Amino acid sequence: MLGFNGGLMGVRKVPTTGSASGLWFQNEQSVAKRAGIWPNVASDPMPGLSPIFWYDFADEATVTTSGGQITQITDKGSANRTLTKSATGPTYATTINGKKVSDWGTSTHSNYLRNTSATSFNIAELYIVADSSDTGSFAAGYSGLVTSLTGTDIFVNGGGTGFEAGYGLFNRIFLNGGTTDRFSNVFSEIESPCILRVANSSGTATTSTDGFQIALDRSNVSRGWRGLIAEVICFSSVLGSQDRTNLQSWLGSKWDITLV
Repeated sequence: MLGFNGGLMGVRKVPTTGSASGLWFQNEQSVAKRAGIWPNVASDPMPGLSPIFWYDFADEATVTTSGGQITQITDKGSANRTLTKSATGPTYATTINGKKVSDWGTSTHSNYLRNTSATSFNIAELYIVADSSDTGSFAAGYSGLVTSLTGTDIFVNGGGTGFEAGYGLFNRIFLNGGTTDRFSNVFSEIESPCILRVANSSGTATTSTDGFQIALDRSNVSRGWRGLIAEVICFSSVLGSQDRTNLQSWLGSKWDITLV
């Protein structure tokens, strides 16, 4: 195939996995992208997927800081819900695979990043890259990870040696690409960076009108997450097995986490 387009030759490119076979040239690549047959994997790790919320602390263009604290993070998902800090925000630190993360410290706290919109949304699967600073068990009771604001719509909290999430809304946690439910026995793995896939046993979505936040158990004081949160990706429907595999492989490569 000749790489001419309007009499100009582009730069030769080899297509990524999943694109049409053969050699492509730069001008043809641009046309292919517009036609939707050249996957833009560099900026979109989930081609064909649409997360409702996506908070990526490694993407510095989405994070606003002041005095070393994160004051807000822009949603890269379809809901476009910016999260804003409490009186004190997390530290913006480089601690996982050379990439920026939110650092919530090692002490009990009541800080969060929050959006208070009451507009209804559904979540069926969550993917969270996190690292706990607790050892052996979660100190001082609960350690909030991803929750709604005040009610019981959504909450995924560390408690004891595993996680607690209420009322059957989320009651399955899978670690680092594994297929065995680790909901009540995950602690040793989250003492280092890990990928948590959170779902429920019925395979359905949870509906919430009570806002969204990370790093605090709803409005409960002194139940903040202790450790790091690197990325939170939420989907309104359950992913297919291949999409799930692709996403977890991408997260593992990005954050240097070995999948099981």
